Amino acid sequence: MKAATLFSEHVKSENYRLFVVVNYISYLGFFTHLAFIPLFFWINLDVLAYFNFISVVVWAIAYISNRNGQHVKAIVLISIEVFLHATLATYLMGWESGFHYFLIPFILFIFINHKQSLVVIGVQTIAVFLVYLWLLVNTQGGAYQTLVDETVIQVFQFMNIAVNFFAIGLLGYSLRSASMRAEWDMEQLAITDALTGLYNRRKMYEMMQQETTRLQRNGKPGVLVMADIDLFKPINDQYGHDCGDYVLKEVSLLLLETLRRQDVLSRWGGEEFMLLLPETDIEGAVKVIEVLRETIAAHVFEYQSQSISITMTFGMEVFDDSRPIEMVIKRADQLLYKGKEQGRNCTVTRLGFELAQT
Repeated sequence: MKAATLFSEHVKSENYRLFVVVNYISYLGFFTHLAFIPLFFWINLDVLAYFNFISVVVWAIAYISNRNGQHVKAIVLISIEVFLHATLATYLMGWESGFHYFLIPFILFIFINHKQSLVVIGVQTIAVFLVYLWLLVNTQGGAYQTLVDETVIQVFQFMNIAVNFFAIGLLGYSLRSASMRAEWDMEQLAITDALTGLYNRRKMYEMMQQETTRLQRNGKPGVLVMADIDLFKPINDQYGHDCGDYVLKEVSLLLLETLRRQDVLSRWGGEEFMLLLPETDIEGAVKVIEVLRETIAAHVFEYQSQSISITMTFGMEVFDDSRPIEMVIKRADQLLYKGKEQGRNCTVTRLGFELAQT
């Protein structure tokens, strides 16, 4: 998802919604206020022009703060600026200028900050509503604090309507993007192994079911492979569980980098992995797995200045629709342990009734 590229190292996943909303709205706020500066100088409203200089700085600080993970600080800065700017501009230019429109999306913006209690949000909302009513009563009918041409007022009104429509759309889009990201994260948590990032057992079983449906259509069987890191417990005992985790992650990366695009890899449990090689015969699968086995055996795992050598044993069985998935898994697992009994660091497959080791 492209929205994920917006992350900085300071942004935590639970604050992603705040980050996305503030990130997008900061662009709009910065450039809108920048555009207002020459316009206010043009109509001789210097006080608003200078105020917008400050506004531009505030929006820039809010943007930087948000990128650095200080989302609440950014929201507070933006809230104060929008409230003061909308109130002051409406007071000086009148209701017809349309600056009061900025207080409407501002209410939605208040609610995105889940760090605040509903009581605080409620108080802020009531305060904005009361100010809005005060402006409605006291700034209508052209009773401006400064004399501005009626045509210019109408131009500002149309501009403010356009900006606010865009702001509401941008808020909606950013909230939608954040929600989609949250849903995607939840889906990933449900189907992936937290340590290695590979498919978990649940997802792998689902992939095997899909493969069974596919091969029922085209009749092209594949190969199921059970793989296990040899002598993994001594690694944990000698170097610690952190080293064991490191080995699991490195092995996962090596397997992913070496496998073909169509192959499916999962962490089945502990130091055990499962691979599904679609539309592949045993001879082809042996070639693929032997490359994996040799790659792992040749790789030097460096952990805290310690060089560790790892080997893996593989057991494979034909994956077709003639037997239940559980039976294929059991057969592959049996062949894996045959390989363990024969000395490890090998690939074992059933060819007819014979046991072959490569």
